[in-house]
Amino acid sequence: MKRLLSETYLNIIAGVIALAILFVSAHTLWSDRQATWQEAERSSRNVLTAIARDLTSKLELLDSSLKGAMEARRLVGFRNLPADLQYRILFDRTASSTFMGSLLVVNENGDLVADAGPIIAPRSLNVADADYFQIHQQNNHIGLYVSRPFRSKIGPGEYGIGISRRLSHSDGRFEGVVMGSLPLADINELFKNLSLGSAGAINLFRGDGLLLTRYPYDENRLNQSFGTSPHVQRLLQERSGTFESVSPIDGVRRLLSFERLDRYPLVLTVALSVDEVFAAWRKKALIMGLVTALLCSAVVGLTFLFQSELRRRTKAEAKLRRIARTDDLTGLPNRRAFRETFERDWRQSVRTKTPLSLLYVDADWFKSFNDRYGHGRGDEVLRAIASTIEGNVRRPRDTAARFGGEEFAVVLPDTDLAGAQVIAENIRRAILDLGIVHEGNPHGIVTVSVGLASTCPGRQDAKSALQEAADRALYAAKAAGRNCISPPTALGIVSLDQTDQIRTMLEHS
Repeated sequence: MKRLLSETYLNIIAGVIALAILFVSAHTLWSDRQATWQEAERSSRNVLTAIARDLTSKLELLDSSLKGAMEARRLVGFRNLPADLQYRILFDRTASSTFMGSLLVVNENGDLVADAGPIIAPRSLNVADADYFQIHQQNNHIGLYVSRPFRSKIGPGEYGIGISRRLSHSDGRFEGVVMGSLPLADINELFKNLSLGSAGAINLFRGDGLLLTRYPYDENRLNQSFGTSPHVQRLLQERSGTFESVSPIDGVRRLLSFERLDRYPLVLTVALSVDEVFAAWRKKALIMGLVTALLCSAVVGLTFLFQSELRRRTKAEAKLRRIARTDDLTGLPNRRAFRETFERDWRQSVRTKTPLSLLYVDADWFKSFNDRYGHGRGDEVLRAIASTIEGNVRRPRDTAARFGGEEFAVVLPDTDLAGAQVIAENIRRAILDLGIVHEGNPHGIVTVSVGLASTCPGRQDAKSALQEAADRALYAAKAAGRNCISPPTALGIVSLDQTDQIRTMLEHS
């Protein structure tokens, strides 16, 4: 015992040393990982802030141009002015052409009234089918509207998005729309020369989850709505933030920073690939892990050897205990195991105030069987009886044991007298159905007698009373002619006449 304790203490010490080394290494790697993550968050936030500020300033310039055109249209006598003077007044606040694609004023029918192009011959253009026209035509409270990406009908036909405002008559009737477009190529120009990695991405969403543009640019992704995606819903519901998620656009896991632009229904995101963020950290973790493994190998190996030895000894002791509680012939629990089980179930029944039943099963005329067929054949019959009893005791807490010789015991927790009678009859019939020839038995085959007792024990009751009652019941079954069950009343024995009546009832049920 002392030697085993010394080995256990040594195992504990070796394990503590190995765990300490692993903890220090793990803590260092975790701290580095957190620092890497925080640095990536700061980097993405800085890039996001810079792009958002630049994009917002350009949108403000373009929106200022829209408002200028709207104010000019309201001037008294504006429509009576010469065309060149109308042009100057309308587009006096036009944003820089380096970012603006076009600036249009259309009437209530969608026909072009004026644009920020040259003043020479007016262009012929109708935008009645455009979403930015229809939304203002149908609603007078939209304010500034951001359109879907569209291919421009003016110039080279490049993709762009439009921001528009409604024109109204003095009485509120729809008068038309003023719209300024932003070429996607110019927006994407803001995203170039940014160090985002090969799998990094920048996305510009409309307030309803519509993807307006992204970097790297992919025309096939434009105009897709991701409003139902939990990923995008979080962008639309919060003002700004940073989180890790799998992109619904291309399925890449990224660290994503997002921000809603002030005064505009737009959400800008900057996303860094999680794999790329941790690429350098993983290399460091691999090297440090190998070094830690080398440092711990001797300690872990020693610990493993001692643990293996401890398990071997524990298993051997458990096997010995199991052998000490198991009947060699039948494989059922032996008499010692029966006493332990009965003691445990008795205490449980007392605590829970539930019934406890006990069966004693004894092979009839078994000495005669051994004398006629030999002890070898008798052992086979005992194994068959044991297997049959075990097969009819199905609940996890029910226990069948070999009590001694040709006698078996069955403990039935939470089982009343009626339930115990059913189980006892099932066992008796099953053994009868084996049809094992026994010429010394009046029935011609091997049979058993069963004595049973049942009680709901109280704290003052002696558990030996239940055993004695079951034992008396078994003797009563023997006296009644064997191959029968003697069911008692509460811790007592019924008369032989009553036994015959109950036996006849069970045989015909």
